[in-house]
Amino acid sequence: MGGRKIFSFSLEGIEAMVNRLDRLEKDLDRRLDETLTRLALKVIADAKRLAPIDTGDLEAALVVGEVKRSIAGMYIDLGASPEVDDYAVVQHEGFRKTKNGRLVELTPGEKTISKGAYNGYMPGKKFLENALKMNEQHILEELSKVLEG
Repeated sequence: MGGRKIFSFSLEGIEAMVNRLDRLEKDLDRRLDETLTRLALKVIADAKRLAPIDTGDLEAALVVGEVKRSIAGMYIDLGASPEVDDYAVVQHEGFRKTKNGRLVELTPGEKTISKGAYNGYMPGKKFLENALKMNEQHILEELSKVLEG
């Protein structure tokens, strides 16, 4: 009946591999967290440069949240703080609705115009969207670097 071979393996080797994978995952999470936060802060800094200005309340209300995790992955919230949401949306879209339902287009005031162009964009409406557009390539490059190791 000879010839039967017995296979054996070491649990120590498997545990070491699992520990190494855990460390790699934690390191990737940390680097993604740091990169997302840094990129979001850059976008918000640019959005502040592009935001319309009257009293400066909108600029001050542009904030970055904490990195969050979901089943779909990691994400970070950025935009206006809740207390100025309605105002921020009106300013971002560049129009408001009057009581009788008529749309009134907002035009940049003197203070907003005096900010001047920034990276090819004028301050005023779509300030957050334009800040994201101007950073799109940089965001993709930075996230690729993290994911490639």
